Amino acid sequence: MPEVTGGEVVVRTLQAHGVDVVFGLPGVHALAIYDALYAHPEVHHIAVRHEQTAAYMADGYARVTGRPGVCITTTGPGAANTAAAMGTAYFDSVPILNVMSQVASNLVDRDKGALHEPKDQLGLFRAVTKWNARASDIEDIPAVLHEAFRTMLVERPRPTQVEVCTDHLAGKVDSEAVPWVMPSQSLPRRAAEPALVEEAARALASAEAPIIWAGGGVNRAGASEELARLAEVLQAPVVTTVQGLGAIPYDHPLALGYRPYDRTLTPLMERSDLLLAVGTRFAAGQTANWNLKLPARLIHIDIDEREVGKSYPATLGLIGDARLVLGQLLEALDPPQAGRTPDCWAGDVAALRSQVAGNFKAAGSQEMAVLDDIRQAVERDAILVWDQTKPAYWAARCFPVYEPRTFLYPGYGTLGYGFPTALGAKVGMPGRQVICIVGDGGFQYALPELATAAQFGINVTVLLFNDSGYGILKVLQDMDFQSHYYAVDLLNPDFGRLTEAYGLHYVLLKDPDGLGPALRRALESDRTTVIEVPVDFGRPTAWPSPPPRSAGRLRRRGRGRS
Repeated sequence: MPEVTGGEVVVRTLQAHGVDVVFGLPGVHALAIYDALYAHPEVHHIAVRHEQTAAYMADGYARVTGRPGVCITTTGPGAANTAAAMGTAYFDSVPILNVMSQVASNLVDRDKGALHEPKDQLGLFRAVTKWNARASDIEDIPAVLHEAFRTMLVERPRPTQVEVCTDHLAGKVDSEAVPWVMPSQSLPRRAAEPALVEEAARALASAEAPIIWAGGGVNRAGASEELARLAEVLQAPVVTTVQGLGAIPYDHPLALGYRPYDRTLTPLMERSDLLLAVGTRFAAGQTANWNLKLPARLIHIDIDEREVGKSYPATLGLIGDARLVLGQLLEALDPPQAGRTPDCWAGDVAALRSQVAGNFKAAGSQEMAVLDDIRQAVERDAILVWDQTKPAYWAARCFPVYEPRTFLYPGYGTLGYGFPTALGAKVGMPGRQVICIVGDGGFQYALPELATAAQFGINVTVLLFNDSGYGILKVLQDMDFQSHYYAVDLLNPDFGRLTEAYGLHYVLLKDPDGLGPALRRALESDRTTVIEVPVDFGRPTAWPSPPPRSAGRLRRRGRGRS
């Protein structure tokens, strides 16, 4: 009978679940997996320069494709390097499978000083995963990996982790002795209880001024079409979260975009008599730490029943997949029930959008000009990946997003997210334009991945906004700490020489005015291009909405939360 190694079982099980690309960095304990990958070139392996970026690339791949992103990491320190990226995926509900090795099974958690021996590796990742486990032997590998995929994808998607001891990876068994677990053709989607759907439909039909609040769950469920149709039936304007951007096209007449807690959102909530929330947990940034007052009635749709009523009491909770539940509501409202004039918000949406645009232009004309140049240069379905940088904060509030899964933003607030995530997004969608917007501080988290881009021909365009420091932190030190600038100024390398050393293209602009033409040329290139843009955005003349505040200032005012 043919024998297989545990590494072979890992790779063949990944293949059975439709995995054709993985991101990783080899290590001594994981070499049996790599030997199996050598024998299966149909599973494309992208070799990174740092384990953290392997998980970020898997994140980008998963966000744009809707399929799980998979990374391979080695024991102990290599595995630990992925924790920040796994935390980001957990916070943003992204399906990543992290397959990692472990020391020999007779040495696990014995603290004997084995090479790369971690302390409770499962415990470390339990905090940033939906589910994790260790395969107890070679024959157990398929079932454990299958459960990781099933758990990761059923209901609310979130990352999972599986570890296999090195002796089990290198060990051999008869192939026929392995209980190969084949995945089901599709995982069932959960629909809401019909009686509750009917009750919700009656409430929506009787509402005089309903509003829809769309979160990232709409994009993850592929429910954009249903969302737009329901908004049109109800003639309800749609507010989105950052993760929900693109759930309804920016140029749709009922789209209001992301409205953080500000003077434009409060009047909307005061006027509305019913809020329909879909796939959202009402995060702190959009609700002023949950101090935003919502309409008297709240219907909350979410796949995760723990989110319903967590931050705001719901009049009615519909637990289920956003696409299915919105479809159920559309059926219940067909033909549309009377009770409200179809133009209850007539003129308000357009007026509010105009007001908000004017506020932003008055507050930061340079920032708005940069975003306008980017939007005009890229295609409608271009994928834009934003690091934690000043242009990203503005983009979240006012950048036109037309398609779902095209605005990638780390809700966890992770610096260094942008570049590796953009590489993973390009691997997942090679035919689409992918643009990374990053600052000089964030870019240096993953500079070595320029080598990955060159080696594997991953063509992204990097817009590097260089203000020689952590610009947003300087603004906050200016506002909250008497302009005590400390640890926020950076000595940067010559980004041009570094980029060109990898055989990639580099463009240095004198100022942001030439950004549009440079971006168009870069998007026609056959390789990654870094466009460096010297900037000095400074402090805005006014804030169209409250900026992120430091913990120190909030505590002094008595408004901080522990």
